[in-house]
Amino acid sequence: MKVSRAIALLSEENPDSEVMVQWFTKEHVEANMQIEITDSHWEGAVSSFDEGDVSMDDFQVQWCLDDAAEKLEEVK
Repeated sequence: MKVSRAIALLSEENPDSEVMVQWFTKEHVEANMQIEITDSHWEGAVSSFDEGDVSMDDFQVQWCLDDAAEKLEEVK
């Protein structure tokens, strides 16, 4: 997804709402994985991501929700 698209999507949200946002830049992935990625390879990876070849589970959203629920229970 282009940054401009992400900005447009976020601008539709209530500015005071809470959201979970996660993004990856080519440079970050290269640094973390210690590999070089060609532009065409990266564009293909971004395209796969945008087409929904990944799920929320891949980003541990469910884990975050479960963890938050546990912490809320501890406070009671």
